[in-house]
Amino acid sequence: MGRLLFIRSIEGRVLAGITMFVGMMILVGWVAINEEARMQAFVRQHTGRSIERGAELFGSLCSECHGEEGYGAKDRAPGLNNPHLFGYDPVGAQTAAITNANRTLVRLNKDIETLLAELTDEQNPPSVERQNEIVAEIADLEAQIEEQQLVIETAVAERIGILGTLSTAVENGLFPLWDTIVDSDRTAISEVEVFFNNNGTRLAQVGWAGDLHGYVVTTLIHGRPGSGNVWLSSEGMAPWSQLAGAQLRQDQIEDLAAYILNWDKGANWTAADYLAVGQYGKPLADGSLPTGPQPEKTGTDVLGILARWQEDEIVGSATSGELLYDVRFGCTDCHRNAASAPDTVGTLSRIQNERLAEARFAGYTVEQYIVESIVLPGDYVVDGYNSGLMPDNFGARMIDQELADVVAYLMTQ
Repeated sequence: MGRLLFIRSIEGRVLAGITMFVGMMILVGWVAINEEARMQAFVRQHTGRSIERGAELFGSLCSECHGEEGYGAKDRAPGLNNPHLFGYDPVGAQTAAITNANRTLVRLNKDIETLLAELTDEQNPPSVERQNEIVAEIADLEAQIEEQQLVIETAVAERIGILGTLSTAVENGLFPLWDTIVDSDRTAISEVEVFFNNNGTRLAQVGWAGDLHGYVVTTLIHGRPGSGNVWLSSEGMAPWSQLAGAQLRQDQIEDLAAYILNWDKGANWTAADYLAVGQYGKPLADGSLPTGPQPEKTGTDVLGILARWQEDEIVGSATSGELLYDVRFGCTDCHRNAASAPDTVGTLSRIQNERLAEARFAGYTVEQYIVESIVLPGDYVVDGYNSGLMPDNFGARMIDQELADVVAYLMTQ
């Protein structure tokens, strides 16, 4: 006896199958379309609960030193509800404008020197027509120089004005050691740019190459060893994580970080926010104060530097060198993708296969070539690049270990 079918005709069964398949596809599509919104809502709920738990932990464990609203306490602990911590630089635009204008001035003056050399070449004097062209080109370059000088003057005036409105914040530690960097009439432009590029944000100030979340979490886990020597009104920042033998689980560390990071206002920080901070971070807040004389700078005696490294058994760390190269000394600004200097990538092979093949570098090692390029950048300029763009003061800014670290990093490229 045959089975009784709900849909007897083959055509009906095919149509039913198609209908069910289309319905399933519509259902799957509806779920897919709404899944992202559902997940975002879930993330918001999870983050909200994490912030709430972090707020409770902050109130019971952190507020005594950092303040109930996170603004810090004078000479006790830095503010965390703080635009400087969150990477908002009040004079960043002005500093960038001055730095870029100074770089442009170097190039323009170099171009004028080249044209003047051509104009006054007694062995191959230019034609009258070419002389007129050179004079016109020099006049145009001089006009561009005046424009760049005006950019610098305007940006300097704007920055001084902004700093004037933030004088209370500066007194509370924003831009520490600012008054020791410049002379009385504040004309030491190049030194000032270096200062602001290294102090515009907290992460730049401490040389942290990662993101802010990593910085906050790492600080909560490990504390600030030796910071009691910096914050004399407190015992310093102790470790809080069970990983370091303290009391907080990793999920609690993340909750605390979520609460702290929730203070971020993005691009909406104002002068009032700077003035509300009762204490900014201090130099050396990540370690103890030096008890002995500061190490001498590396100088510019290339062979003497290499001899000291050998005598003192100084070995460079490529990992530390990368941080110094990328963050502390800002080398990637020019060297990344050959923006205005030879590309970082390929450094070692270029030196071995091209530079050391030149007669003037006979007997050089790769290490010697890199050291000379850093401390005496004007002695040799690679074809296709302008001289004067690379600062010539790294010998006065680096100590031997820092230079050795940078060299070690470049020898991995």
